[in-house]
Amino acid sequence: MKELIERVKRLYPEPKIELDFKNPFELLVALILSARCTDTRTNTITKELFKKYPTPEALSRASIEEIDKLISSCSMHNTKSKHLKQLSEILHQKYNGEVPNSVDELVKLPGVGRKTANILVSMAYNIPAVGVDTHVARVAQRLGITKSKKSDEIEKDIMDKIPKDEWIRFYTGLILHGRRICKARKPKCDECPLNDICPKIGVK
Repeated sequence: MKELIERVKRLYPEPKIELDFKNPFELLVALILSARCTDTRTNTITKELFKKYPTPEALSRASIEEIDKLISSCSMHNTKSKHLKQLSEILHQKYNGEVPNSVDELVKLPGVGRKTANILVSMAYNIPAVGVDTHVARVAQRLGITKSKKSDEIEKDIMDKIPKDEWIRFYTGLILHGRRICKARKPKCDECPLNDICPKIGVK
């Protein structure tokens, strides 16, 4: 495990995700939109969305129809437009336009699950957390870090086995590794720098 952590750190030294954002609010909106939508598409949508509605207050004044029109190229846009309208109203009215830095508070917001909350607090506030998306789940299973397919159990397994000060860099490394090398259908094992220490669980 120690060797795995060191290699992931060398491969992906800067903790990052591939969504464009300038502040916690922008990241929150981008994360909600990115569900079942590519980051490239999400970044295109948010670029225009934030030009028109740069703050929770501004977005709270928009109608659901106006929001839906701007995000219509994204999957599940009808549901997402409602969630964005509702959460922007809550952020404006209850939190004075600020995005909470607590996972427990974040998951109370419309459209925000634990994965989104964990990524938000770690990327926007640098608070140690583990965001488990499909890439993290798949790579963690193949590496033998977890046997579970449930995101909350995968999160706990990673937190138990990885030092707390490495959580952010490790899980973001798994996201990038899952996108670039350890792909779902055709993992590039031959060119993977983790090949010699990976048990390749579930790889056919």
